[in-house]
Amino acid sequence: MEVLFKPTKASEKAIRHDYDGAVSHFVGAAAAGDIGLAEDKGFAINPWTAVRFEKSRTILNADSATAMGEYFFTTLAGDVAKVEYTFQYQRGADGALKIVVHHSSLPYSP
Repeated sequence: MEVLFKPTKASEKAIRHDYDGAVSHFVGAAAAGDIGLAEDKGFAINPWTAVRFEKSRTILNADSATAMGEYFFTTLAGDVAKVEYTFQYQRGADGALKIVVHHSSLPYSP
């Protein structure tokens, strides 16, 4: 299945189209081995203590769904990072919804 993936903290390779690019972002370049991208620090393995979703909305279709909103990640120090997201899900051959579009970015700051 093809994917469109915009990691939250990526600039050198800001858009990714494959599984390997997504794995590298989430686990980090070192853990991803040969497929790792140097800029990736491992977003999913940061020691977040909480995440909450707000201002979200989901549009449901027969075999897909699209969700957009903001999520807030809390660090061990208690700092909160606000991130904007868009996810599109598509029903796979097994009947389960799979993310096929993931756009996550830090809010614009003039």
